[in-house]
Amino acid sequence: MLILSKNVLNKITAAIKLSRPGNAAITGLSVLVGTSGYGLKAHAAGIVLAVVSAMLIASGGNSLNDYYDYEIDKINRPQRPLPADLLQPKTAVFLGYLWIALGLVLAYFIGIKPLALALAVSILLWLYAARGKRMGLSGNLAVALVCGLAFVYGGLTVENVGISLFPAGFAFLMHLSREIIKDVQDRSGDLAQGAKTLPIVWGAQRSLKLAAAVLMVLVTLTPVPYLLGIYNVRYLLAVILGVDFMLAMMIMKLVTSPRDEDLARISFFMKIVMLVGIMAISLGL
Repeated sequence: MLILSKNVLNKITAAIKLSRPGNAAITGLSVLVGTSGYGLKAHAAGIVLAVVSAMLIASGGNSLNDYYDYEIDKINRPQRPLPADLLQPKTAVFLGYLWIALGLVLAYFIGIKPLALALAVSILLWLYAARGKRMGLSGNLAVALVCGLAFVYGGLTVENVGISLFPAGFAFLMHLSREIIKDVQDRSGDLAQGAKTLPIVWGAQRSLKLAAAVLMVLVTLTPVPYLLGIYNVRYLLAVILGVDFMLAMMIMKLVTSPRDEDLARISFFMKIVMLVGIMAISLGL
């Protein structure tokens, strides 16, 4: 009985890990920031539903991605639940579609526009999971678009999309760069499985220069909401000190032939910078 309980617990833990809860939490936080606190009381129930549904849909997309990348992850990320034999591939498929379905059900109770966006995002996530390794740059663009749309989902929920556009654009650029960097990290396993990612088609150095260029565009655009009077000076200070300074160091590293371990650190710190950027926007409201 004790062994059975441990097995069940291990499978539950693996299922949670499959969903990548850290990424799902960032998605939920992005939805919340996309509302900008607008109409909080009037739309409180809808905001809660939007945050939870977005996290569920993101979790489903992550699970499907791991299913389709099963063979590649045996080389690139053998510690993940499927290549580590902690879960069966068919379980990942079941959980993926279940979480997406639950997320769409919750979106239905928010409104027709949020539901339409949630459905579109779900399709994009499935498309990327199934074909992303053969889509090249368009696959990276699809992921970046999905991440940016999390903020728009929040704006739609409170019926004020305009307030979500700047954070959505910033998130798009940040995730686009990070996805390219991750593909450079994964090129060995991807190449072994016949994938056609950007680094395989363009080469690692050209791809990293593109990732650096995208970050340069992001750094250039971050002061714009302050200059337009949308965000206050607290945003400007936080974004310069906590985001732009870090991104500048990453840009310099990306253009100087970084090693794989350097890319792993850059990818990790980009997640932290994303959180700092979300904090800067929250301070600027």
